[in-house]
Amino acid sequence: MVKKTQVPTPENVQPVPMDYQSTMAGPEMPGQLSQQQMQQQMQAVATKIREQLESLKAKSEGFVKEVNSKYKKEVMGMILLPPRPQQLCVKCNSDNVKIADTKAHCNTCSADFSTIDLLVLANFEGSLDEKMKQKDEFDKKLREMANKKLDVNVSSALLDEVWDMCLKGKYEILNLITIGVPIYDAGWLGALKAAEVHKRMVLQKFEKYVVSYVLAGSLVKGRATKESDIDTFIVIDDTDVTRMTAAELVSKLRAIIWGMAAEAGYAAGVGNKLNVQIYVLTEMWNTIKAANPVIFTFLRDGIPLYDRGLFTPWKLLLKQGKITPTPEAIDTYMKSGKQMIDRTKFTLKNIAVEDFFWATLTPSQGALMLLGVPPPDPKETPILMRENFVKPGLLEDKWVKILEDILQLRKDIEHGKVKDVSAKLVDEYLDNTEKYLARLDKLMKQIEVQEVKKEIRQLYEKTMDDVLAALKMVEVKADASDAAKQFEKNLIAKKLASSKYLEVIESVLAMNKEQKGDRGQIASLAFEQDRLAKDTFDLIRAEKGKKVEKFKISATYGGKKADIWMLTDAAYILYNTSDPKTEMKKYKIADDGSLVDEKATALKEINEALEKFAGTPTTLTKNTIESLKKLLGTDVKLVVGA
Repeated sequence: MVKKTQVPTPENVQPVPMDYQSTMAGPEMPGQLSQQQMQQQMQAVATKIREQLESLKAKSEGFVKEVNSKYKKEVMGMILLPPRPQQLCVKCNSDNVKIADTKAHCNTCSADFSTIDLLVLANFEGSLDEKMKQKDEFDKKLREMANKKLDVNVSSALLDEVWDMCLKGKYEILNLITIGVPIYDAGWLGALKAAEVHKRMVLQKFEKYVVSYVLAGSLVKGRATKESDIDTFIVIDDTDVTRMTAAELVSKLRAIIWGMAAEAGYAAGVGNKLNVQIYVLTEMWNTIKAANPVIFTFLRDGIPLYDRGLFTPWKLLLKQGKITPTPEAIDTYMKSGKQMIDRTKFTLKNIAVEDFFWATLTPSQGALMLLGVPPPDPKETPILMRENFVKPGLLEDKWVKILEDILQLRKDIEHGKVKDVSAKLVDEYLDNTEKYLARLDKLMKQIEVQEVKKEIRQLYEKTMDDVLAALKMVEVKADASDAAKQFEKNLIAKKLASSKYLEVIESVLAMNKEQKGDRGQIASLAFEQDRLAKDTFDLIRAEKGKKVEKFKISATYGGKKADIWMLTDAAYILYNTSDPKTEMKKYKIADDGSLVDEKATALKEINEALEKFAGTPTTLTKNTIESLKKLLGTDVKLVVGA
């Protein structure tokens, strides 16, 4: 029976395929064996190991029951792992060990023991130090229970340890977990296996384009059940795509990747739904710059199952509060004042003066950021404070004077005008700074209420505009009073909009009625509303047979290729699309069909035009053809629908 164990790692556990049917890693076969004979022997070994693991699984019922009776809340899953290719003796720690399938014999002390590992995945509450102490006690109890019921090597791994490996790019731990035979699963193991299978499918087909494959939601927090959705985010690199728009790229990849999600769940044998969000890299950068809370939640809580080196730096920058003006960053700014004050009481006088400067300046900049004002330099901060807070009656001028006094004191010290600072002056500035911060906290609450109402109003107006625009596209007249009802009846019921959109609309209406809400929630609703509105417009256009692709014309001329977009009153031509420096031009479509008023354009402008295009037919006339011949040459050939 087990006395002590090695912790299984990807390096010391035999890598066996998930179905135990493909080639096993093993010792070299004698030279006289054919490749087919070697393959047959390897498959036979794999089959034998699979049978032994399945046999152990059948015998583990008592062990599983005993563990769950004591640690039901903490245990996420238990997995039997394939044999290790090398093993130290569990009694004398010698490496003079002979391996025979799932059994081992020590030639030093004659001990017999198992080479099968049982890995228990657990999640404890508390700090990391507290979790590690609980883990040590947990391992001891597990071995005691295993000694009574199973002949295996037992160890545990914390969820924190698994995610730490992923954050460091050590994804082998995922393979180690997914290749094993589960003997108990609270839902976490199956969900992770489905995500891992889906990741491999995506990478196999699109590895060139995949920047990051990230896990989020309940699975990351260790709360996944057999009914939980599996939330994943995929970032696609669109920076070197020149032959199609960002919308085309996402559209082409989305259908394939979503299809793979259903296949992955089936292959993993779980019923969990895979929710896959796809972002292009340029869109992700813009969203981070715009400080969108949904994306920052994704960065803060997400765990990369695959990353080419961008996600982890993003996560670190967010943690440090360097990406502004997020709620996290503003919170960091506000807390910095109190932290500096606490430290000031125990530092030298000159350092204290420096701390007073940052303790008042940084929160003041944070308050201005809440109004959308970029953080100003120190000398401009009092000016902007008076303009944005004193003038509207939100703050008394005496508080700005305190800030000015502190800024001036620091300046005088730097320029040598003040050489010594008395303890009495330090106490005076300490008292003023604490009072200033207390008043600033009150100001922040005032601003918060004001900004929340403003953002709720803007979200409500934007939502109503999009909802009424969608109804207009299906020729339904409505106003704000019955928009939600008409939307459900004419769009959701006809599968032209997601039922999730109705939930968002109702949340916006309720929030607008109460005039109360959390800014993070408002930003999340705004992000979801915008995304769902775009999806709805696409579905309506598709239903009407007005897909944007219908208005794209492919052309060949002089051995080159061009893409032409005819959008009712404007035409866009991408010349020589095989050239990375594709020339892009915009033309006005005149009443007679000719292309006039040539202007240079960019892919961003074309994307925006396609986003707003309602699908109105464009009539091609003789003059249109003549214009294309002048621009591309008389040998031009046009293909519609390519």
